[in-house]
Amino acid sequence: MKNFKTKLGVVVGTAVIGMGVIALPAMANTSSNGSWFTRMHTLMNQTFTPAQQEQFMSSPAMQQLHDSSAMQQAMQDQNYGEMQSLMNSDQTLKKEIGAQNVGKMNQMMGQLQGNNQSGN
Repeated sequence: MKNFKTKLGVVVGTAVIGMGVIALPAMANTSSNGSWFTRMHTLMNQTFTPAQQEQFMSSPAMQQLHDSSAMQQAMQDQNYGEMQSLMNSDQTLKKEIGAQNVGKMNQMMGQLQGNNQSGN
């Protein structure tokens, strides 16, 4: 039972951290194709394994970047270029989760930006 509670805590904690990556105000912006939060979540699931997502989202550098006022504003404004710029300029983030993974996140941001501009 204790092991189950520990596993449940890890799953719930991971979900909470994952939700924290995307600003809550961004979820309110919906369209006929769903919110950009939903599209981001879908791309994350297509690009990274659950274990990778947990590793990235629990990274202190990712949490610090997410909580920064600049990233919060970029997410609220759905300014994907600014989000990419903030990720690319964060050397600690690149070191903690790997530059290749930051690159994959940049590709996702590019896809989201393209979808947003085309109305998808």
